[in-house]
Amino acid sequence: MRPRCAVKRTTTWVALLLILLVAGPFGAPMAWADEEHQGLQAGWAIDDLGNVNFTSSFSLQSRYMYQAEASWVRLNFRLGACYHDWVSVGCNGRTALQSYDEVVDIARNNGFQVLGLIGHESWPGGQEDWTANNAEHTSGNGDNPYLQHLGDDAAAVLARAFKEKVSAWEIWNEPNAWTDRDDKGRPKGGSFIYPSGFAWALTHAYEAIKQARPDAIVVSGGLFGHDLGDPAILFARDPCPTGVPSGADYLCATYEMGLAQAGWRPGAYPFDEVGQHIYIDGGSPTSEEKLRLYLDEIRDAYLLYEGADTRKTTQITEIGWSTKDLSQETQAANIVTAFDTFRQVPYVARTFWFHAQDVPEAGLFYGLVDAQGRKKRSFDVYVDVAGYESPAADLSDRPRGISRRLTP
Repeated sequence: MRPRCAVKRTTTWVALLLILLVAGPFGAPMAWADEEHQGLQAGWAIDDLGNVNFTSSFSLQSRYMYQAEASWVRLNFRLGACYHDWVSVGCNGRTALQSYDEVVDIARNNGFQVLGLIGHESWPGGQEDWTANNAEHTSGNGDNPYLQHLGDDAAAVLARAFKEKVSAWEIWNEPNAWTDRDDKGRPKGGSFIYPSGFAWALTHAYEAIKQARPDAIVVSGGLFGHDLGDPAILFARDPCPTGVPSGADYLCATYEMGLAQAGWRPGAYPFDEVGQHIYIDGGSPTSEEKLRLYLDEIRDAYLLYEGADTRKTTQITEIGWSTKDLSQETQAANIVTAFDTFRQVPYVARTFWFHAQDVPEAGLFYGLVDAQGRKKRSFDVYVDVAGYESPAADLSDRPRGISRRLTP
């Protein structure tokens, strides 16, 4: 899992720029307003002082996202150090909801649709809180107070507050991403949560979001697919695909835990789309063959449980290559390969590039523009290859909610 953006306060001119962005960046409608393009992700939406305007913020990077003709933006709804919850007044004299209302309006006024991320930064707590009572290594069922708060006090509050403005929500970021192991070889660190806990996180959040807006799209958190570090596939089981560390093993384990512990029923799984992150070939050209391997493993995993006639598709909620590790030319070539591949695969829906601008203070060089706002070779390439329509999600026969109180 990559570190998120470091932040700083900025000066008065930044506030003036934000006013311009809220009014519309150029005072004219977007040329592509009636066309579908893919998505982008920027930096933090607010910093730890509750500011919307700061170096590397979404509010400032949104101008580059606009110029890149993105249709969708992925926003991390994180509380940060300023806020204890979503409705209490924080360090800056207003609530987190009020701050994010400003951010969402910036996105909408620039013509973007929003995929909102609700994850471990959306409610106060640490890994010991969200992994408590896990079914894998304790006698529990995976549920715990942290995950209940995530549903009742984060997902429910956010879905109600933004039901007219946000139509899609992603639950958890890289639930299978860990950075270390304990003395028993069990994963820890990062955003890792055991599959039993992730099953409950989806259950709680799905019910809360659907109650607020039944037609909202709920995406299961982006599974971290990679080819670096420890390649161990820790949740392998037959007949689930386990050829590469794509996250397919973890997805199968989540289905199993959901069915056994979280009240899931076949045909009533608590998510509408499957999120996937792909970070492969970090220092070299990628290939369609390798991308399809990672795509197909996740697809095969959810087909095992959903059936061949499922309407679910995959959303690539993060993919990127860093120019810290390869040349601008190779980054641009990889964008072409990736988006051309996704465009040809019928079960891949929307794709979000990570991300709009480099953030050197956080060691992030995945941007389409550098820290000074200069376009990289990849910028115009993204505009060209990401300008296509994604398959529309069909929710006609999907359940509108499931009871969190069910037990198997």
